Amino acid sequence: MAEERENGERARDRELDSSCGCLESPTGHGIHVKELGMDRRFAEVSVFQCRDCGRHWLRYFYEVEAFTGSGRWYLGCVTPEQFAGLTVENAKGVMEALDWYLYGGSYYNGLMGKTSGEIQLIP
Repeated sequence: MAEERENGERARDRELDSSCGCLESPTGHGIHVKELGMDRRFAEVSVFQCRDCGRHWLRYFYEVEAFTGSGRWYLGCVTPEQFAGLTVENAKGVMEALDWYLYGGSYYNGLMGKTSGEIQLIP
């Protein structure tokens, strides 16, 4: 019985949170939480938290300075469990395993979109 109530509360919380503006524009709602650093691919990894609903957003930024238009960023909403286990080296894999994440930057001609799967880091 307690488990049913707990599952019902989680479902209700997800429904309430589904109206948060961070799902459409996380950068406008986020506050910086944690800078993880640079991974072995020279991508910058950090985490933001929505000031309204508390969601954590993993940010993965990659560019090759020698190549114009190579800058790209990825933002994906991570669970508290994923956030707790995040490291600079597993961040790309965590992002790629999400159901979806946002992308943008000069590599994409300034456009923003939503996708899933492997992140290609070829300049």
